[in-house]
Amino acid sequence: MHSVILSDASFAVLHSAAQRLAEYQSVLSSLGRVSLLTSISAVETLSENVDLLLVLTDTLNGQIDGFIQRMLMNKPTATIVNVNQWQAQQLEGLLACGRLTFVPDVMAASRLLSLVDLAKVRLSAANKSIAEFKKLDDEIKGLKLLSQAKLIVMQQGFDEAKAHQIIQQQAMKKGLSVCQMSAQIIAVMTAGQTTENVGISVMPQSCAPHYGAVALNTDVAAISISK
Repeated sequence: MHSVILSDASFAVLHSAAQRLAEYQSVLSSLGRVSLLTSISAVETLSENVDLLLVLTDTLNGQIDGFIQRMLMNKPTATIVNVNQWQAQQLEGLLACGRLTFVPDVMAASRLLSLVDLAKVRLSAANKSIAEFKKLDDEIKGLKLLSQAKLIVMQQGFDEAKAHQIIQQQAMKKGLSVCQMSAQIIAVMTAGQTTENVGISVMPQSCAPHYGAVALNTDVAAISISK
């Protein structure tokens, strides 16, 4: 396990800062390698993998706040932040993602191992929740695209069930997802073209809809889409 301690200038001047740092290093060294860094740039340019980030600062200023936000977004890591002074709005923003473990005031070294475990659990749970939310969001977007594409196909005289079937079959034929196929149909409509421009065909003559549409005397009927 590789732990990184970021001790900024405001922490370094605190009373007993050196002793606290030595104690934190001692505890974390029992878990593996520990790197002690004193600048944000040194942490951000670190090429090695980091399993735990411990941020020690007296004041949660804009620079530290921005750094933590970037790390949580770009390199999600189990993170513990020990701060003496902070703005409520800043803290709310940091805690919103659920990946951060916040420790106010003086942090006892005897608590550090428990806090490391907590930070790991919080990171894992937050990552899982974020992944689930992203999946749900993608599904909702996909359903919206499918609904729009079905409306376009239905304008050619097909009922909803048949429009859905057409989109599914074309997706399978082209090796695309239903969402991707729907997006292509919408793009064609937006450009004012016909589905023939992207090779979209529908059901054979025997499966033509029972209202509004005319089956051509060919094996495949093409849907014409207009704005």
